[in-house]
Amino acid sequence: MPKIAFSPTLSRYPQIRISQYTQRLKQDGKASVLNLTYSVNGNDYRQAVSLAKTACNYGGYRFWFICPKCHKRAGVLYCVGAFFCRHCIGANYASQLEQPYDRLFRKVEKIRHRLQWQAGIAHGHGAKPKGMHKKSYNRLVWEHDKLVNAICGATYEYMERNCPFYKRPNAS
Repeated sequence: MPKIAFSPTLSRYPQIRISQYTQRLKQDGKASVLNLTYSVNGNDYRQAVSLAKTACNYGGYRFWFICPKCHKRAGVLYCVGAFFCRHCIGANYASQLEQPYDRLFRKVEKIRHRLQWQAGIAHGHGAKPKGMHKKSYNRLVWEHDKLVNAICGATYEYMERNCPFYKRPNAS
């Protein structure tokens, strides 16, 4: 089971992406350090971040930041006074903190969006989107119904455990 969402998520921290600097680094060619100047809470800071360059399979190369703390490659650094990778600051992606019940809802909504149906399982099925193959439509509807049944089953189990007067409806 994932962690309860008391851990900080990455959306909470200011970040820099290597993609913001790629064009400038390609023009420079031999850059090995990126000098950052930034302010946090009104205080100005300077930080030198090392860079690495790796070859891509189909030619060219890709730049990476080298985390100042753990010295591993990273495409994104996050600011916690200084810039570090996500592992060093101990933050998680939001999806890593999702509870299984929430994950089911997210998957259902993703399918409903793909089927161009109204959001929310209470709205039932919609029509097949124009241009979608029937086989794809049937597969997505089957996945949708399987997830909705899992949500309903989890809801019934929760109600039976926590509501003393609740009785599950008959499945006839």
